[in-house]
Amino acid sequence: MAEAFTNKIVRAVGIVSTTGSTAAIGAGASAITNIQTADLNVGDLVVNQNFRAGAKIHSITNATSVLVDRSSTNSSATTSQIVKFLGVTTAFTSSSTDKSILIGGTFANLTDNDVNIFVEIVDQSLATGPIGVSSVQLASDIPIPNGSSFVISEAGKTVLEQNDQVTIYCDTANAVDVTLAILSGVS
Repeated sequence: MAEAFTNKIVRAVGIVSTTGSTAAIGAGASAITNIQTADLNVGDLVVNQNFRAGAKIHSITNATSVLVDRSSTNSSATTSQIVKFLGVTTAFTSSSTDKSILIGGTFANLTDNDVNIFVEIVDQSLATGPIGVSSVQLASDIPIPNGSSFVISEAGKTVLEQNDQVTIYCDTANAVDVTLAILSGVS
């Protein structure tokens, strides 16, 4: 396949489930309890001060608890925690036969409030992560003010191997439009 530049556009990114203020997290634990799990999915991003960025739901153990793929950072058990679980939006998946290069991207805030985004690269060829894939944060907990946008610079291009993905999480539902500049068909 010949190389080609394309724009990948995703409208109104942001899937959010919030627990309220009842969650309990043990010291150095990977369980979050005393929550409602009905709207949660394995792979949802966990946003709480007791977990490092990039922590995700590993499994849903019952109607009131989940296991996370990383241990909490707190040194004593905590209760009355607010935890946000952010659903993933896949903005781009590289071809199964060729590589692609992420040249840059723009993430525009559609709301009247500030929002935060997380952008990940998911390497489908590495099954080392607890949920079957290996992912890294390209941009973590980036604030985008009302009326503004965040730009991934053209100075730092990212190579995407076959089947790799660019995924986005946003802490506000339907809050961000995404445009990615991609060079596809790279061998």
